[in-house]
Amino acid sequence: MTPQQIVGTASRLFAIWLLITAFQAVAIGGALKAGSSDPSAVWVPYLMGGIYLLAGLLCWFFPMVIAHKLVPRAKYDDVLRVPAQQALVVACVVLGLLVIAFKALAPVMGYLSVCALWIGSGQPVSTMDAGRHIDGFIGFAQLALGLFLVLKAQVVAKRLLDEPQASHSELRVRPDVVHGRRD
Repeated sequence: MTPQQIVGTASRLFAIWLLITAFQAVAIGGALKAGSSDPSAVWVPYLMGGIYLLAGLLCWFFPMVIAHKLVPRAKYDDVLRVPAQQALVVACVVLGLLVIAFKALAPVMGYLSVCALWIGSGQPVSTMDAGRHIDGFIGFAQLALGLFLVLKAQVVAKRLLDEPQASHSELRVRPDVVHGRRD
């Protein structure tokens, strides 16, 4: 696998992250629309969600164009071989863990804490504000997506490679770059 292919794969993983963020922005827009009396104030989250979605689609459908703009072509004979499938599985697991850590845990823990306080005060959870339920749903959806990326990393990696011979692809890294020196 060339450096451009690695960046192209990272571009597709970034597209997945942008889709998650777009979903969150649209859900926030829905919550604002439900809780606002002024319908003109809720267009911003939908616009942001659309921008994230557009950027995600561009990253998904044109990863190699992005890669060739970001990484110049080079020729090197000294290479360290790492199977591309394994590198991509690791990337999927890392992305899943980041989604869980940075996107899912705070909303899920906040929702569960509020539910515990609500139940502790003797009120049914169904009487909570709809915005709190939406935040909890978003958190649980992101948690499910993160767990999917972690637990099904092999399946996602095979799908992202889109090669029939994916297990024979290799990631090449120059040894002098790995060790931090240039000869």
